[in-house]
Amino acid sequence: MTVMGEAPPAVWADEFRRTGRVVFPLRRRTVLWGLAQGLPPLVLMSVFWVPDALEAGGAERVSVQVLGVAYVMALGFGAWQLVTQRPAVTVDRAGIRRGRRKFVPWTEIGAIGIATGPVWARSLPIIAKDPWGKDLRLHQQNVRDMPALRRWLETLLEEHRRASNSGATTWQ
Repeated sequence: MTVMGEAPPAVWADEFRRTGRVVFPLRRRTVLWGLAQGLPPLVLMSVFWVPDALEAGGAERVSVQVLGVAYVMALGFGAWQLVTQRPAVTVDRAGIRRGRRKFVPWTEIGAIGIATGPVWARSLPIIAKDPWGKDLRLHQQNVRDMPALRRWLETLLEEHRRASNSGATTWQ
């Protein structure tokens, strides 16, 4: 089974026409890569700093323990994301949703921004019409080809605006 975020825009458009929504779960490869990047500092810290800090006691011991708990929590969160593939990005006829709480309806979208960030961790802002409204950011953890996602979302936004201006009751 192909993960939607790895598929080309034609597949997204077909899924949207067929079901009225496209769900982009987290791409497991990006989560694994993030977890792998966290391991070398943990290993180096464990070998060179932890034994001395535990022996020294006091503030160093506490800082090692706090840092250790933080690393365990980060690895646990990454493992949870790996298993559940959340937060997912959902694009449907109502708008764009990231996770369970972050949602922007099509009527509140001012523009689709330009993907920014390093090549391996780009994010795409969905810019709200309201200047005081919060922008929604879509991440490369869900979709590999951010420029293609931008073009596809711009097309959907234009279709929604045309349907709204023409007075159509349903938008496809």
